[in-house]
Amino acid sequence: MEKELKRKFVMITMSLMCVLFAVFFTATHFYYQYWFDMDTLQFVRWIADSGVLLNEPSDSAGMELIKNNAEYDSIAAFIVSDNGDIIDSDFINNSKQTISKSMIDKVLKNGNDKWKIKSYIYDIKKLPDNQYLIVLADTDTKENNIWKYLSAFVLIAMGVFVLFLITLYLSKFVTKPATVAMQREKQFIADASHELKTPLGAISINAQALFSTSDANKHIRNIVSEADRMSRLIERLLTLSRLDKNMDIAQTVFSLSACVEEMTLTYESVAYDKEVTYNYNIAENISLYGSEDDIRQLMAILIDNAIKNTESSGNIDISLAENAGRITLKVENTGKGISHDDLPHIFERFYKSDSSRNGSSFGLGLAIAKAISERNSGSISVQSEVNGVTCFTVEFK
Repeated sequence: MEKELKRKFVMITMSLMCVLFAVFFTATHFYYQYWFDMDTLQFVRWIADSGVLLNEPSDSAGMELIKNNAEYDSIAAFIVSDNGDIIDSDFINNSKQTISKSMIDKVLKNGNDKWKIKSYIYDIKKLPDNQYLIVLADTDTKENNIWKYLSAFVLIAMGVFVLFLITLYLSKFVTKPATVAMQREKQFIADASHELKTPLGAISINAQALFSTSDANKHIRNIVSEADRMSRLIERLLTLSRLDKNMDIAQTVFSLSACVEEMTLTYESVAYDKEVTYNYNIAENISLYGSEDDIRQLMAILIDNAIKNTESSGNIDISLAENAGRITLKVENTGKGISHDDLPHIFERFYKSDSSRNGSSFGLGLAIAKAISERNSGSISVQSEVNGVTCFTVEFK
């Protein structure tokens, strides 16, 4: 549980911070892009007003300034007629290869009301004789883009990694109070269960002794029944306590097929008495490294749960199969099913759905089943339809 709390804290924190990172970098990108476009527009207007290109080619200082500007490696100037014919042109670096006649037509059509088409920033200056000077600068060069995105990726990756380390370190302190509280709760349950076991055993023995006498009445029968019920509850609490402490268990390679088949056959007569159709399909020669006693208890919980929640003339199907290195155990039954609201909580301790409040269940069986599955390198899940089929699936590696 402690690891689960830390994992959730790290995931939630990292998700929020990644979203903030994404928003920050996106906003920063558009902010700098906007001002970069504004600077480019001023630069393009300066070229158009100064006549460095086309009109005054002798201005070597201005030409050198343009060529030495590392921000743009594609700059071009065009003199066009009012009907769009290109009269003269001048190119810097790769402009001749990238700027087409259709681009010039789009610029003339937009006029100075707009100053950007795709990645081109442009300015139009009217000349005598119904001619126009068009200056364009391409702000989207491949080399600049590669370094820009590579640098951004490296910075983001480094930031996320540093944030992950900080979050992982802080998770120890954030989850500590909850971890201490849960440990105290678990210790209390374990201690209380041990303390109650002895006096409850004495009550049960004395009640059974009275029940065996000829003058036994319904009150004594109730005492025996409730004492047995409380004994089962304490045993389950002690089982959970042992699972919580991760006590070493004897793990060996055993025949899972034989174990599942044995437990399935054990409950066949119970299902028969309840007039339930009891089907099983267990693949042979499936082995598992784990605790055979754990798997027996897991099967007992799942099958007993299925029988209790299956009405007469209902169906129970048990299957065991292996595919692509994964072992799948399924216990399905028809019945009332589990409501959508109950499904997320079905494996929580002491959780009982509204429909089972008055039953004999303690709300611990499925919590034990989950703990057993995880202790044997497995996972358990449930799918259910109201008034349909409920399927518990356990997967082992």
